[in-house]
Amino acid sequence: MELIYSFTVALFLTIALIPVLIKYSAQLQLLDDPNDSRKVHEVAIPRSGGLAIAIGVFLPLVFMLPVGAEFKGLLSGAVIIVIFGILDDRFELNYKWKFLGQIIAVIAVMSAGILIHRVPFLGFADAPLWVVYPLTFLFLLGVTNAVNLTDGLDGLAAGTTLLSLVLITIFALKIDYAPVALVSLTVIGGVLGFLRYNTFPARIFMGDTGSQFLGFTAATLAVLVSQAETAAFSPAVPLLILGLPILDTIMVMSIRLKERRSPFSPDKNHLHHQLMALGFRHYEAVALIYLAQIALVLSAYLFCYESDVFVLIYYVTFCAVILGFLFVSNRRQWRIRNDEPVENIEDRRNKILRKMEWVYQFSSHVVEVMVAVILVSSAILVSDIRGDFAITALVLAVVLTGLWWFFRASPAIVTRATGYTASVFVVYLFSVSELANNSHLVVDGLLLALALFLMLSIRMTRREEFRLDTQDLLILLMIVVVPQLPLAAMDQLSLGQVVLRLAALMYACEFILAKNRTSFRCLNAGAILSLVILASHGI
Repeated sequence: MELIYSFTVALFLTIALIPVLIKYSAQLQLLDDPNDSRKVHEVAIPRSGGLAIAIGVFLPLVFMLPVGAEFKGLLSGAVIIVIFGILDDRFELNYKWKFLGQIIAVIAVMSAGILIHRVPFLGFADAPLWVVYPLTFLFLLGVTNAVNLTDGLDGLAAGTTLLSLVLITIFALKIDYAPVALVSLTVIGGVLGFLRYNTFPARIFMGDTGSQFLGFTAATLAVLVSQAETAAFSPAVPLLILGLPILDTIMVMSIRLKERRSPFSPDKNHLHHQLMALGFRHYEAVALIYLAQIALVLSAYLFCYESDVFVLIYYVTFCAVILGFLFVSNRRQWRIRNDEPVENIEDRRNKILRKMEWVYQFSSHVVEVMVAVILVSSAILVSDIRGDFAITALVLAVVLTGLWWFFRASPAIVTRATGYTASVFVVYLFSVSELANNSHLVVDGLLLALALFLMLSIRMTRREEFRLDTQDLLILLMIVVVPQLPLAAMDQLSLGQVVLRLAALMYACEFILAKNRTSFRCLNAGAILSLVILASHGI
């Protein structure tokens, strides 16, 4: 349950902080200036999202992470990265100062005993220190900068790092390394909260604070999980976990050196720049890079026990395929599409649907009522609730009621917190409970009806009040893949049910909020009532 608590706190705290930071980014002078040829946005965008992720992650970890030298070192290094990142986002530091902060953070981690002591081709024996220290230093420093350099499109660095963190969490659970799973899943919560505001078109950027924090944390966790005493993974596996930003960085720096420029000079040679030069749209380029990262992450999972030679050959072949595609496409000047406008097929496809005016007009009210009914029904069907869960449900009900009353002027923020919190808590308890007479089919039938009505409502208009985006590709991956993984530490059936049910409810909440309504009484009341019902079962 610690994992769920920490993930949920990080998710909702990040979601709650980002609107505040967007509002005050100008006063904090944390704005991304578009007056740069490498930028793809046209107006100044707040770049304070990394600060929201860091606060959202640090707060639960301070209370839940076990006290130990390694994890003290990890948190200390992450704090240093965040401090220098904020200074960089505020004052545009010279790269030498950025490196100084990164070096101090890496030294803090290495001093805590986080080292790559098992290296490829040397088996499970410890490598000599003259190999261990330089290799660890270069890996941590290199991945931190690699993720930082790939942060060029909306949702790109956050999404690819999230995929790496998902695999790190899975590996940590496989080898029963709970602290690593806790940290990784908490960071995933912060990233998911950020991505809802960062997916194209982004309302906020993570800045160097966020990209360096994610790169540093992912690199450190990859070392911890692959070097653990209980792990029998190939020492080369981190190369697959974090291989895409490494490839991108090596490719870009090689081009710069070939052109006799500084390897740190800015340009538009990154992978995402080259995909957009081929005619891919912004979100298409991000989706393609996600797919490449998914392929690497799945390969890391499938080949984690293979020989070092096999893993390295596979990675080199993977990189060669991507570089070969880019080389041939540029040489032959391939273009996916022209810039000429094409006829919008949406009009023809939605013409019949738009005749059903009542569906579009009342869709948000119908969805809101359905979500409230599902939450209350699920809570009623749950039985045998432990005392601590019942007390937690009661406390949450009181807190959320207070939020609803005192923050009436911000109904969207309150409703997102209320709906998400109740959904996570109710769905988890409903999914793991033993229900009599297949009563779960009642709720699943309501969820299916909700999903179908939601899809119909989304198709009713061309206006982008709510749209599916590249973040949804990540969620779809988790829905499809995670329940299939043979994890002894998890109940696969319960996990799959939790993910599917939460996906339907959370998309419904986002749809309701996107309709720009000023009152969400039914959803808030249903969410709080469901928590009260759960509390009454166990007290």
